[in-house]
Amino acid sequence: MKVIAVFGSPRSGGNSDIILDHLIKGIEANGICVEKIILRNLSFSPCISCGRCMQTGICAVNDDMQKVYPHIVEASGIIVASPIYFMGVSAQLKAFIDRFQVFWSRKYILHLPVRKDGITAKGFFIATAARRESDGLFAGAIKTMKSFFHVIDAEYAGDMLCSELEEKGAVYKKQAILKQAFDTGKTLFI
Repeated sequence: MKVIAVFGSPRSGGNSDIILDHLIKGIEANGICVEKIILRNLSFSPCISCGRCMQTGICAVNDDMQKVYPHIVEASGIIVASPIYFMGVSAQLKAFIDRFQVFWSRKYILHLPVRKDGITAKGFFIATAARRESDGLFAGAIKTMKSFFHVIDAEYAGDMLCSELEEKGAVYKKQAILKQAFDTGKTLFI
């Protein structure tokens, strides 16, 4: 089993990173290896909307995303973590997701399979927010993630939505969240 963890925060060691690391530890407790993709360490452009992928099924922009695509296709599990900004995912994560327009083109325009043998992966989303949870705080991000997972043929298997985590490392004061992340990781891919 191949599991990919996408770190979508622009800030290293922030709350979404910490929670994702604890979830990864739970997965690894089952002997499953997790490969990390840390978006802030990659160099990639947002989608330039050139339309070439609709003709060729290949993204025309040659940057670090070309190395990422095969890992996503080969993964049977994909976990994505992001802080919430203006009720959506981080700019880095949104740019990453938009670059999967090539997969949308393959799937809906060119009618090509996203994954070999039509296998569906399992997707899981972690989001952190500074303010108190209220109606709609995570709604935009969840819609974005469900759409992303759908395009890459991954079932939206669930999420951890964590609010009231303002300052860096605030989650360490909420050990129940870290335990939940570890426990979720232990059961997510068995």
